[in-house]
Amino acid sequence: MFKKSALDWWREEEARTGLVTFCRDLDLALGSGIPEGMITELCGPPGSGKTQLCLQLAVNVQIPQQLGGLQGRAVYLDTNYGFSPQRVQEMAKACHNHCANIALLHKLNPEETLAGFSEATALDNILYSHVTNCTQILEAIAVLQNRLYDGEKIKLIVLDSLSFLIRNTITRSMKRVKRVHEILTLLHKLAHRFGCVVIVTNDVTTRISDVDGGGGERPDVPQIVPALGGSLTHKVNQRIFLGRDESHFDAQSQAPPSYVASIEKGHFLPSVTVAFRIEPAGIRGIKREG
Repeated sequence: MFKKSALDWWREEEARTGLVTFCRDLDLALGSGIPEGMITELCGPPGSGKTQLCLQLAVNVQIPQQLGGLQGRAVYLDTNYGFSPQRVQEMAKACHNHCANIALLHKLNPEETLAGFSEATALDNILYSHVTNCTQILEAIAVLQNRLYDGEKIKLIVLDSLSFLIRNTITRSMKRVKRVHEILTLLHKLAHRFGCVVIVTNDVTTRISDVDGGGGERPDVPQIVPALGGSLTHKVNQRIFLGRDESHFDAQSQAPPSYVASIEKGHFLPSVTVAFRIEPAGIRGIKREG
């Protein structure tokens, strides 16, 4: 007991490398990307960019350590067939080109630095499984745990989408809470023990409160809230809300639509919102004018 001080924990956190998203503002707001050893929830309605960000992270986790990456493999647990190998290849090609330019900038040999990272290896380094119920998720986590203990360098675990599976396979609310707690407890242990980045995605739902919130709002005004409720909130370390930025939408424009990422629960900033785009190359930040 009491084998580590707060200073020891701080040093460990400082030594860790975050998983970059390729949206600079979001990475800075999170510290240095999505942190290792924690569960990060991506929450939002359909079409908000949750799966696109998951696919981007599955590529980015393979960036070589020489370029500041984690240089690891990804595990992708897919519940609603959102995974797209073709989209991963598009992102991997753009990521490889970007990394080659960075290598040249740092006077490194791109061929040597990126020897183990290409479009082909990007797909090979993502361990994919389609899961249809909670039993299959628990079985997949058990297999994953054994592979990690065997020394396999898996640095990212994606569960997309947890809410889709829970809401479509379990009807009783108490059983939902129990299953969510069970799954996230196991994932949290793996994240902490092996320094993995864990991503779970969650949908949103509408809640109408019958109690006045005290701020003068009407109690019957519907609110958009995470689908799995408080049972998930208490088990995730970070929550990022994703959505479209309709304020800048222009149907005549050739530019890709804008999206926003709001960090509602994090370790570095209390609350911050940043803009990003989903381009053919993948997730990218929006350059500020001036």
